Amino acid sequence: KIAVSSAAAETARAYAPGDYLVIPNGVRLHEHVSPDARADHVLFVGRHEPRKGLSVLLRAWPRVRRRTGARLRVIGADPLAVRFLLRRERLPADGIDLLGVLSSPELESELALAKLLVAPSLGRESFGMVLTRAFAAATPVVASNIDGYRQLVSDRNGLLVPPGDEGRLAEAILSLLEDEPRRRRHAAEARTLAESY
Repeated sequence: KIAVSSAAAETARAYAPGDYLVIPNGVRLHEHVSPDARADHVLFVGRHEPRKGLSVLLRAWPRVRRRTGARLRVIGADPLAVRFLLRRERLPADGIDLLGVLSSPELESELALAKLLVAPSLGRESFGMVLTRAFAAATPVVASNIDGYRQLVSDRNGLLVPPGDEGRLAEAILSLLEDEPRRRRHAAEARTLAESY
């Protein structure tokens, strides 16, 4: 029996007991990427559903925007649903680009251009495929400290924060955006990890 992560194996054991071999998902490596000369973009990639934690990121964003001037580019979530969420939560849309669903090449271009990927999921992620795609683009991550992400993110390639904690999320994002040498070191380590997949 195989699973993509130990978290996935634990879930599967409830239905199909036994020993599991963990074989992570593979990832296509970008041929020419550099952690340098990145746009002041932070990416969120995911559907608009509560467990993905987009609302947590949107609540944290005004603080990040004020201090850095960075842009948040939301990919995968329906733009109309995100606009409704912003209005419902009385949050400003300043510095937020709603890109909707992108093709795989378009997503890879966004990942290779951004300074950071943020994955604020609240739980139930068996393997952070979007994290490995970011790593392949030499893009470090700030992610929730949940089982599926904890196996990928270390203090060398990104930062982990408690799920649902918008204050800690904002601080983690700022700590990388405001320290470019550190962000680049994390980016290089992220790429090295992706090469092992």
